[in-house]
Amino acid sequence: MEPIIRVENLNCQSGNRYLLRNITWEVQPGENWVVFGLNGSGKTTLLSIIAGYKMPTEGTLEVFGQAYSDENILPIRKKIGWVSSSYFDKYYTKESALTIVLSGLCGTLGIDSTVQPDDYIRAKKLLREWNLDKKFDLPFSMLSKGERQNVLIARALISSPEILVLDEPGTGLDVLAREQLLRKISRLAEGGNMTMIYVTHYPEEILSLFEQCIILQQGKIIDWGKLTEVMTSERLSRDLGTDVVIRTLEDGRLDLRVKEGRD
Repeated sequence: MEPIIRVENLNCQSGNRYLLRNITWEVQPGENWVVFGLNGSGKTTLLSIIAGYKMPTEGTLEVFGQAYSDENILPIRKKIGWVSSSYFDKYYTKESALTIVLSGLCGTLGIDSTVQPDDYIRAKKLLREWNLDKKFDLPFSMLSKGERQNVLIARALISSPEILVLDEPGTGLDVLAREQLLRKISRLAEGGNMTMIYVTHYPEEILSLFEQCIILQQGKIIDWGKLTEVMTSERLSRDLGTDVVIRTLEDGRLDLRVKEGRD
């Protein structure tokens, strides 16, 4: 089976600094992955490159068996749902919730002439499903953190993507909003029609639907494999450089504690 994502010896530099270094990774169709790492480890950079919103400095990237080019970048982007507040918050301010959702059909930050009347109906339906039925015309900057996150998820879903990339979707949400979001993500996975990649630095957000995991540190993959094998006390203590204890809770979620006596 051909990988849906193939990354080989990928590097990304900013000046003399490496944001990513020698990344090699494959994702098969239907797999659900966690990308785990502390702040500044390169998680958002890696996934923004895979989603086609940032270019690597060196290396090979193929998505759906194709390398990005000027001719195919927009069609490929339309097949990837990319949810990232840290990325889109830099670009969206005055745009309405409805406009942002529709932009997901275009693979761009705005909308173009390809958007049809039926697309507006679908976009409004999605916004209602994500509890934004009275917020269609509100500018992005006037929405709460949770509402902005829901707009970005609706934007990702409007094109019925084959890959859904969720970049730290729980960051900044209160505990209730985060749990509601995780339940919705779990329901999305039940359809089994998407490959999901979930980026986080919080083990308690990792749902049981995720089977595979890579761990990033300072722009490098330092561990990978089945989630149940990677996210153990022994391996995570080694990877993080401090003694931690990982427990699996009754609902299958993970709980991490730093051992006493370690700062």
